[in-house]
Amino acid sequence: MPLALAIALTLGTAPRALGQALPPSVRFPFLADPLQDNPLDPLLPRPIVSRPLSPLELYAVEQDLDRLALEAEALAEAGNLDVARDIWRREIRLRRLLGVERELAAIDRVGEWLRDSTATQDLQLYALRLDEIRADLVLPQDRELLERLADTYVVLGAIDAAADIRRELADATRLAGGEADYRRQLEILAALRADWFYFPEAAEAYGELVTLNQVELNPDDERRYLILQAENLEQAQDFAGAIALQQRLLVLYQSDENLWPQIAPLQQRVAQNYLALGDVATAARQYQVAYTNAIDLDQLEVATNAINDLADVYKGLGRWADVGYLYEQLLVVAQQSNSAFTMMVAYDELGQVHEQLGTTSSALAAYREGLVLARVLGTRQAYFEAQIARLTEGAT
Repeated sequence: MPLALAIALTLGTAPRALGQALPPSVRFPFLADPLQDNPLDPLLPRPIVSRPLSPLELYAVEQDLDRLALEAEALAEAGNLDVARDIWRREIRLRRLLGVERELAAIDRVGEWLRDSTATQDLQLYALRLDEIRADLVLPQDRELLERLADTYVVLGAIDAAADIRRELADATRLAGGEADYRRQLEILAALRADWFYFPEAAEAYGELVTLNQVELNPDDERRYLILQAENLEQAQDFAGAIALQQRLLVLYQSDENLWPQIAPLQQRVAQNYLALGDVATAARQYQVAYTNAIDLDQLEVATNAINDLADVYKGLGRWADVGYLYEQLLVVAQQSNSAFTMMVAYDELGQVHEQLGTTSSALAAYREGLVLARVLGTRQAYFEAQIARLTEGAT
């Protein structure tokens, strides 16, 4: 399982619940106010009277913490990660005395190390601290800090928390009439969900962007968001939903001559989605339209792929005569694109088709043509020679 997915599943789904499951001996000491410790951390000054730390004292603390961070990083690089993790907890806990920005910067830095080492308990602990910070923030005055917090949640793999903040920011800007920022927050939210494999949620956010662009009449963005929404629905295996969006895209492409080159590749994708749904007949028709349109627009690679896909469909149905016709078409396309390798493969396929049809002489002819190309290309010569020898011996 990819590391990002593993962290998303273990932390991003419910960081607060997992954080609360941390042992009290881990959770409470870290979250407690460092200035209430008894005794105080050795890096902290000890004023004679109770008072806030002065700017000079805080500067000295920051210098000490920077040295502590370098020590932890050196230990981590040397493979002593357990010791480094203890030092990082101490460092980050004391960083909060210097302000939220410095604390978040430290969590960002350490979080990258921890994710690479799958130190899940530490990630949960720092996510709990972010929850505390978040509880004190309100919109609209803390908007920038909330954005900063969302980014740090992502570093920790707490994706639901990050997405919650992005949703709050999007809703707040929409109510305030900030359409540009509303769009930006939705784009970040959608990409975040897609990057962390939350495909249905990503598709939903892209759907909101599609609707927004229909209102604003921005066709370029509408097409882009439709593509992304359909891709995420495919990833979520909602193939019917993806097809519906792709049919809308086809209408948009057909209305603009400059976009016609996008039609055949999209038709091929629609065919693949129908095939995933088990609608073989409709998939076959879509593949036919795709390769025909691709040939008309001289999109030879697209045509090759669509022909091969359709041939595979017909093989599954046992329609060998149709398969043969397709590989004849593939030969024409390969000749137009000067692809000797594709021609060699097509002759091989034709040989196999003619064997299925019982026309041995035609199979031999195809394999011999394939051998000529194999010798030119310096590959698969032995294969074609073996096929020819087998059929020749069988004939005698």
